[in-house]
Amino acid sequence: MSNEWFIIANGLSNSGKTISVIDKAVKKLKDEKIKYNLNLTINSGDEIDLVKRAAKNGYTKILAIGGDGTVQKVVAGIVMQRSISLEKMIFALIPSGTGNDWANSKNISSKLEECIRVLKSGEIRAQDIGVATIKKGNKKRTRYFVTYSGVGFDSFMLSKIDRYKWLGKHSYLVCAIMNFLKFQNIAVKIMTSKTEIKTSVFLLGIGICKFTGGGMQLIKNPAGNNGLLNITIAQEFSKFDIIRNFFNLFSGSIFKERKVFTLTDSEVKISAKNGDLVCQGDGEIFGAGKIDYSVIKNGLRYLS
Repeated sequence: MSNEWFIIANGLSNSGKTISVIDKAVKKLKDEKIKYNLNLTINSGDEIDLVKRAAKNGYTKILAIGGDGTVQKVVAGIVMQRSISLEKMIFALIPSGTGNDWANSKNISSKLEECIRVLKSGEIRAQDIGVATIKKGNKKRTRYFVTYSGVGFDSFMLSKIDRYKWLGKHSYLVCAIMNFLKFQNIAVKIMTSKTEIKTSVFLLGIGICKFTGGGMQLIKNPAGNNGLLNITIAQEFSKFDIIRNFFNLFSGSIFKERKVFTLTDSEVKISAKNGDLVCQGDGEIFGAGKIDYSVIKNGLRYLS
């Protein structure tokens, strides 16, 4: 097994600003005599192949430099590789994205000096990994997430986010403001091991961590390591409800709304009354169809 950190860095993260972070991180690692192997991504999805290659070559320590999209794909690679057991893999992050929702949920600093300190003496913790299986016809695909996955307004917003990315950390908020009145509630059926619900949703989220979408707080008190998915259902929202609760999505006060309720379960199945559901996870559109959610308990070991 290699004792080096296998670095996977996305220079395009945060509208290209991560390049300077990578340069500074490499210099600091050299100064601190921390061994590493630097690998830059070119295309989306390279992260998965790089993790597989790293594990095949005996690397157990993966360091990502980038944002939530990079985190999501690196963790997916950790799950999908078959060379080393999950219990032996360690993940660390130098946050450099637009939203940094996973890092903020875990109180991981974006300050380089603090990140290096964590690499040298941080504590290994564990959290669950969410699994979304998207079924359409006789086809299905499996995707993984570490913060939040959902259908409804959040997926609708993400389908339009690219035109706002130039705004940096404000892109999610501005995108939401510009598009929230255009969204229509979706009629769905929700099945857990305990209940079946038929309703129309403004928001239907499955979460493991506190933050998503550049700081929105859509999950109530997530444990993140108990093998349970946290489910938030905002149902039958009128246009007035959307306007009245818009900023509550970011403050966490949305849970005071009487049309919002929460559940926990290890499995959730969601289907639309009409057509397919568009599903997103950790800020990436996963696909469309019927969605089955499950969880890998404590599947991710990370430094903080």
